[in-house]
Amino acid sequence: MNRTILGEPLRAINRLVAEGLLIDYAIGGGVAALFYTEPVLTYDFDVICRFPDKGKLIDPSPVFAKLKKWGYGFGMEDRIQIKGVPVQFIAASHGLMEEALDKAKSVKIGGINTRILRAEYLAAIMLNLGRPKDLAKLDLLTGNKSVVFDHDLFKDILARYHLTEKWKRFNEV
Repeated sequence: MNRTILGEPLRAINRLVAEGLLIDYAIGGGVAALFYTEPVLTYDFDVICRFPDKGKLIDPSPVFAKLKKWGYGFGMEDRIQIKGVPVQFIAASHGLMEEALDKAKSVKIGGINTRILRAEYLAAIMLNLGRPKDLAKLDLLTGNKSVVFDHDLFKDILARYHLTEKWKRFNEV
């Protein structure tokens, strides 16, 4: 993982937390998979986050406004370009994503404190999404002996979120 390219985005995200615009966050998606496995193709930096609770609707506009004030611009779709890295802020929905964020582990990347989804939760989310790109990364996470992966925890997550049958079908292929 090229840790230097993530330095500026991580510093900006940590500032958002320090200023109260995000409650907490964890790295997800392909960048998280890259942390655990061999290099994989990814187009953006997914940030699973919890926004301050201001009612039933999530309003990320204060985050975007602050990032714009700091000189960062919008890229494709809803991604913010931070020093050339397209960053997507994804609100942790109730259930699996919220639990995954709660259980994220603290790590240092390029000397910067951050949090990353645990491999078991990342795998369950990828299975749940079921997109071809997620299933390819899922195979790297669960089938690679060099990845520290708690199979009992993974099976527990699958059972609690009704993904066991989907996992069985994935393994039949």
